[in-house]
Amino acid sequence: MKLDRPDEPAAPGGIKTRKATAQAVAVSVLVHIIFILSAAYLTVIVIQSRQKMMFEGKKNPSIPAKKLEHSIRVKQMQKQVRKPQVLQRLVTEAPSKVALPQMPDLKTPDIKNMRDTPLLGARAGQLGGLGGSGGGAGRGLTGGTGYSDTKFFGENVRTRAVVICMDISPSMVNKGVIQDVTQQTIQMMETMHPGTRFNIIVFVDGALAFAPQMVFATQENKQKALAWLQKGFDSRREGNRRGYSGSTSSEAIRLAAEMGCDTMFVLSDDPPYLKKGNMETGVEIPEHMDQILEHAKAIERTTGRPTRINPILYKPFQNERGEQAKKFYRTLARSTGGRMKVIDQ
Repeated sequence: MKLDRPDEPAAPGGIKTRKATAQAVAVSVLVHIIFILSAAYLTVIVIQSRQKMMFEGKKNPSIPAKKLEHSIRVKQMQKQVRKPQVLQRLVTEAPSKVALPQMPDLKTPDIKNMRDTPLLGARAGQLGGLGGSGGGAGRGLTGGTGYSDTKFFGENVRTRAVVICMDISPSMVNKGVIQDVTQQTIQMMETMHPGTRFNIIVFVDGALAFAPQMVFATQENKQKALAWLQKGFDSRREGNRRGYSGSTSSEAIRLAAEMGCDTMFVLSDDPPYLKKGNMETGVEIPEHMDQILEHAKAIERTTGRPTRINPILYKPFQNERGEQAKKFYRTLARSTGGRMKVIDQ
């Protein structure tokens, strides 16, 4: 049996092999270090050699202050103004199940009857005997379509829709109001434009109109209105209100305002009073005059158009009631911008 001896020296070939390995490792490490340093050096050189990219914006054009302000305003207006929208319409040829009401007939002036215009009328200044071709066109032709500059009982008036409200109570008829109003109406119509509308209303305690609505001042309508005035009236049957009695212009004023007049003449000789019931046993309404004033003040507010009321005290009584009538109708005129006139006996 063979035993190892520790004190025996190693073989010469093993020592050389270990030295060679150590040298190879050292050389490899050195090569790697040199490679890393070279790569780092090249990287730094490449980065430093690149030029920095600089971006320069365009300079703002120099615009004068006024032009710049105008341009800004134009852009603001373009934003505010809405572009027109194109609406798509659905059209069908099938009959509709909804039946629309028939449109009412609109009365317009008949050209054939406008014989009192300056172009068609051969004469001016007369009504042609209520049937001729005469008739003045009036100064209203220079003031706009339908306007007339005319007179009634000496009062100048510019209107395109006038209503005459006349009291036909026995006292007024006996004083000759129908004859005077007829004559004044003839003179007024001589200078009325055919496009001007008019109507005549008579009243006692109610109201009765010549036409249901205002009519144009054509030759035919003028003739009909004057014939209606000249026929005479019965105050017991015409211009009365059922269940009431008295003498008042309230219903005539209300009716004329509803027709759309801008000028109203009211002829009476007494302050308005109204009784509920007959004259003998009826009960008088004490606030009736205040009601008329309130209604007259509210015409413009409710209809949106001003209506001037021009009262004419026709031969009023020379007593307390006459003074009361003057006071009331003066207040009525002032509240609507009109004027009061007194025709003494």
